[in-house]
Amino acid sequence: MFQLKPEVRTTLENINFIDNYRELSEKYSFNPDDSFESYEISEVLNLFTELGYKASFDKKEKFFKIVDEIDSYKFQFNTSLRYGLVEFIWAVWKNNELQTGLPWGMLKQLLDGNDDDKIKKPVFRNYTDLKEILKDAFSMYDDFKRELVLVYESQL
Repeated sequence: MFQLKPEVRTTLENINFIDNYRELSEKYSFNPDDSFESYEISEVLNLFTELGYKASFDKKEKFFKIVDEIDSYKFQFNTSLRYGLVEFIWAVWKNNELQTGLPWGMLKQLLDGNDDDKIKKPVFRNYTDLKEILKDAFSMYDDFKRELVLVYESQL
């Protein structure tokens, strides 16, 4: 079975990943029947820009992608908006070696080992909801990047 690298596990624990993810999910737990499926890619890219992130859209895989490089680390934050649900995927490379590359749901499952306690993906009904979801997720992402670099550097 796949396991989290110790540094990734420590980082996720340090940023209270599960609690923050659960809070985000509960805050945006609208009825999926009310979800907003017919979004415009350009509008979503504008939301990323408004929130201070440069994103691109992968047409083949149908997700939005942010890439950040900090020293010898490369962070990638993918966002999928299928069926009006928001799925986040984090990937990290250290010296070009993949450290993690998983959706938040799998990170949560590997972190607590609990298959039965799944956290639902946030639901967005409009661009306002989506912007707020992204804002909260970016806050978690920034915490994750900052904390992971600290964890790795403390090993030097």
